[in-house]
Parts: sequence; structure tokens; C-alpha cells
Amino acid sequence: MDIKNTTVVTAIFDIGRDKWDNFTMSYHTYLWWMRSLLYLDTNLIVYTEEKFEQEITNIRKEVDPELKKTRIVVQPLDSIEGYTLFYDKLNNLMSSDVFKSKIQFDVPEMTKPLYNVVMFSKVFYILDAYQKNLLDTDLYVWADAGLLRQDRPEKNVEWPNLEKINKLDHNKITLFCHHDYVKISNPEFHSLSQTRFIQGGAFFIPKDKVNEICEDFKKTVFESIENGYVGSDEKIFDLVYLKNPENYNLVKCGWREYIGLFI
Repeated sequence: MDIKNTTVVTAIFDIGRDKWDNFTMSYHTYLWWMRSLLYLDTNLIVYTEEKFEQEITNIRKEVDPELKKTRIVVQPLDSIEGYTLFYDKLNNLMSSDVFKSKIQFDVPEMTKPLYNVVMFSKVFYILDAYQKNLLDTDLYVWADAGLLRQDRPEKNVEWPNLEKINKLDHNKITLFCHHDYVKISNPEFHSLSQTRFIQGGAFFIPKDKVNEICEDFKKTVFESIENGYVGSDEKIFDLVYLKNPENYNLVKCGWREYIGLFI
């Protein structure tokens, strides 16, 4: 059966990135980039906190005045499932001297537990949307809030294109990869490195695969933490993929090229 509709899910929370020593980013910039998502002609669910709600709503109303295709879920950061599942474990690991001695790169996924919390929460926002049936859909599309970095975004662009979506295997989750394969010889070394295969900025999940990917992702995060290491959400996806590669469509492309592939 063909996919008849899609829902884009995204999120933005303040984790203090505008005050970091490096890899800083202002939330004004994030919201500026986010206009491109908010202007899409698609069902859209945004998870955010109260401080961002009004600006997000105002921008979205430019293309969806009555918010018929839109759901904005407002909640504090410490109530999101990624926080309750992972924060304490991540904080304990990442603040330990043993883990710090392993770090080779001063990057957020090695030093900022809250960064990993919000990155690891992506599939769980989709799970929440699915369980609550916030918008009826056949396929959930994750897209990072800062995914489409355009200074002058177009309004009412259809993404992802249904005709192109329906050329994929509907029974599989679609992941975007820098290569046409994922190959890892040592999970710890890979997780602590800057090598990555799967891209975390976007992925497609058929509604009947939502529970499955969430369980696999959660289990893989816990396995990593228990073994004394952790990496970015992309490293977790790499490890998840390798457990059951037959469950995924793997689309080779460069950074953010998946946008053009599905317009």
C-alpha cells in the first residue's frame, strides 16, 4: 500500500549552547534556519519549550494560518523522554575520570550530556506523536530544526515528495548515509571517533516501525553506556543499523543532500 501522507517531526530546546566555550550557536540563528521547516507544505509537529512557542507559532501561521496541519507540543526540557531515560546515566558516565581519559576530541557529544539527551530524543518525539496520534500519518519524517539553512526559504514547498517516497521499500526505515555501507570493527573506538556513517539530521520511519526503532535505539544507548563509552546519535544509529541491516533502506548522500533527493 502506498504512503498517502507524511508528518515532519522536529524539536528545539535551550541547552545553553549560546553560552558554550566552543561549538556555540545562538537560538536566534536556530529559529532563523527553522523557518525553512515551518514553511513546508506538510503535516508538522514541533516539540519545544514555552520560550520558543510564540515565535514558532507566528512563523508557521504564515503558511498554515489555522494550524490545521500543525501541532506544537510545549514541555520543559527535563520532562522529555530522552531526559528521563538517559540524562542521569549520561551525566554519570561523561563526568567520570575514566571516560574523560578516553576523549580525543573536545566535541559536544563527549562533553555535554544535555546535548546527547536532545540528540538521542529524536525517535522518542516520534514515538510520542505516534502514541498520541497527534496527526494521522503513514510515515514520520524526522528533521533537525536547523536542517534547512536557507537565508530566503521558500513557502509551501512539498518535502518529502510522496512520489519519491513511494519508490522506497515501505516496510523499512530509511536512513541517510555518507557511504553505501556501514562498517565498524570496534564499537567503542568508533563511538569515540569522529568517523560516522549514518546522518542524524533526517530519517523516515513508517508508523508501524516506530516502536521497533525506539526499542532498538534505547537498548543500544544503554549498552554503550554500560560498556563505558558513548558517541553522537549518529554513532548510535550506526550501531543500531548493523544489528539488523535488512530492516533499513540505506540512501547514500552527502550532508543535507537528502533534501534535494526528495523534493
